[in-house]
Amino acid sequence: MLRVSPQTPVDDMEPHCETSFPTTLSKWLREIVLSIPEAARTTLAELIIGAILAGGGHVTQAFLALTPRLGWQAYHWMIERGRFRLLGLITALCGIIRREVTGRCFAIIDDTLAPRSSAKAPGAAMRFDHAAKTNRPKFLLCQSFVTLSTVVACRDRPRAVPVVTGLCRSVGNAGKLSIAKGLLRAVGDRLGPLYLLLDAWYMRGSLIRAALRLGHDVIGQVRRDTALFRLPSPRVPGTRGRRRLYGERIDADAIARLPISTHRINGYGGRMARLRHIVCRPRFLRGVIVRAVWCELEKRGGWAKRRLLLSTDPALSAPAIVEAYSKRWSTEPLFNALKLTDGMGAMWQRGRTALLRWLHLVQIGRALLVLLTARAEPEILALVQVGGWRKATTLTPGLVKDALANRFRNFQAFRLVPATGRKSGPVQSTGPPGQTIAA
Repeated sequence: MLRVSPQTPVDDMEPHCETSFPTTLSKWLREIVLSIPEAARTTLAELIIGAILAGGGHVTQAFLALTPRLGWQAYHWMIERGRFRLLGLITALCGIIRREVTGRCFAIIDDTLAPRSSAKAPGAAMRFDHAAKTNRPKFLLCQSFVTLSTVVACRDRPRAVPVVTGLCRSVGNAGKLSIAKGLLRAVGDRLGPLYLLLDAWYMRGSLIRAALRLGHDVIGQVRRDTALFRLPSPRVPGTRGRRRLYGERIDADAIARLPISTHRINGYGGRMARLRHIVCRPRFLRGVIVRAVWCELEKRGGWAKRRLLLSTDPALSAPAIVEAYSKRWSTEPLFNALKLTDGMGAMWQRGRTALLRWLHLVQIGRALLVLLTARAEPEILALVQVGGWRKATTLTPGLVKDALANRFRNFQAFRLVPATGRKSGPVQSTGPPGQTIAA
């Protein structure tokens, strides 16, 4: 008979106070929470660190990954009724991203679906699934999220950093366009002038003109039959009438007569690409001058189907436009991580505001993981244990998340933010309440 001792080691009962928490992560966390009212700082700092260490999407998993300072009701109450604004957190995150990214930022706007089993979830409705995956119905009961993310360069590939997300209210497509414009207004000039990367669905005239009014440029794919026109000839002096806006239309024969250049595109794995390009005016943009690039990527046994890319910055060369558009695909691994690792589809909040608050806290944790991966500091590399089947220099946000979870489980995250009393001045002790220690 196996006898189990009822005694528990003292070290297992005591909360772990880790002094070797990554310096950069601690500095970023303090910068983010200092942008909100003082009463909510410590609690939100615990929730962000808990979201980094845990997974699954539930608030309970986040604060149970730490040594909680308060009871579970306090964390749920802060998300549902706390007096803080998401725009303050987003502004602080944009400041961190702007410092970490050199040069002009690339931003991506795209949407994803999160399947739900209950129609009571905020924003849940029957929507068409464009993914068209095997053994999945064409229409799903799901939530539709539109996300604006930026691109940072890491060791192996560019990775997307989530900044701000909106939840679609209506079923129609107009809701996604209005949310995309709202996300651009929310970010504003906090990231500086952007190169906005859009897929064919979001290349709409209203969204592109809204981005141009805010000082951003747009690079995206459009239909191959988009009406393009050459720039008109200069007006002859002394003639009457207004100047022409469009020249002759660029048809298939005119495209075939354009010179072809071949370039190697690093963003597509070093594949060769045949490019044709011209400066023109698309009809749907009402006179905006763009550079149009017809791209054919190399594939086994020939060339892939021709794609048409437009850039509202005509000064960019054709290879630079294709290289820039290749960064748009970094949003797909981001959505995969948000849904499968961070539990976007498992977030169960009864209200729209509470859902978006918790989702943005989780996204801030994901953004900090990606930025730590991009920095690749020795302090982080010392925590990561790479499996024998991978290269020794491999570093991904998933590895960083696992390393932090293994090292700082049951961490006292409230010690990262100096607590002060709003009426009585600075509090001398930042430890947990006496009842918590006694427990």
